[in-house]
Amino acid sequence: MALYVIADLHLSAENKRLCSAFAAFLNKLQKGDRLIISGDFFNFFVGIDPSDSCQKFIKQTLLSAKQRNIDVFFQHGNRDFLISQKDAEFFNFTLLPEIYVDETGPEPCLIMHGDNLCSNDEKYQKFKSITKKKWIRNLFFMLPLFIRKKIAVKLRDDSQKLTSIGRDPLIYGLVPATIEKFLADNNCAIIIHGHLHQYGLHYSETPHEKQRLALGDWGEFYSFVKIDGNGFYLLRYPIDELFR
Repeated sequence: MALYVIADLHLSAENKRLCSAFAAFLNKLQKGDRLIISGDFFNFFVGIDPSDSCQKFIKQTLLSAKQRNIDVFFQHGNRDFLISQKDAEFFNFTLLPEIYVDETGPEPCLIMHGDNLCSNDEKYQKFKSITKKKWIRNLFFMLPLFIRKKIAVKLRDDSQKLTSIGRDPLIYGLVPATIEKFLADNNCAIIIHGHLHQYGLHYSETPHEKQRLALGDWGEFYSFVKIDGNGFYLLRYPIDELFR
């Protein structure tokens, strides 16, 4: 039995192949394995949409995994932070806190989406703190679904435009002091995260850090971390291999 961690799939009804790739990945897991989806599972999420083929597909896929005794957990990302406990029950996964310490491996490790590590992006961090307020969320969900979708698409498109012209790493990148604080506060030396779409294995960047496993986004390739009693393994393969 092992724990797997993935992030940044950005699933949507418009990309059926990526949805199928996720299902194929899940089908390769064994009875008793666990999976953590560490944020940005969906391209965006503004509520359950009965007409959304992707949401229905994911619900059924995760139900099948549950019936095979594979437990699936979810952490909020910056694109699907509005998923509630009720939504989690709909999709057949279990919500985890956005800062989670896991003890499956030889030593504890910190698992998070990674947006909290970009602490110099003050505009986003302020936006995130505002959206956590219950009354703000209640107001947002009073809007018709099509309006919520338009807002989400606008935010997503603005983010993609910023990415296309190049993001200043001093603002939008990871902050070593913030990594250090999260590790020290949680008594961990290993951290696993996504968010930046920068796949890679890093060592000893801060006094507390022994290893940082950065997940890539899913597209031409897919990546994951496998954790068992022997260690932590960051892996990436062409996504075509999931269909063989």
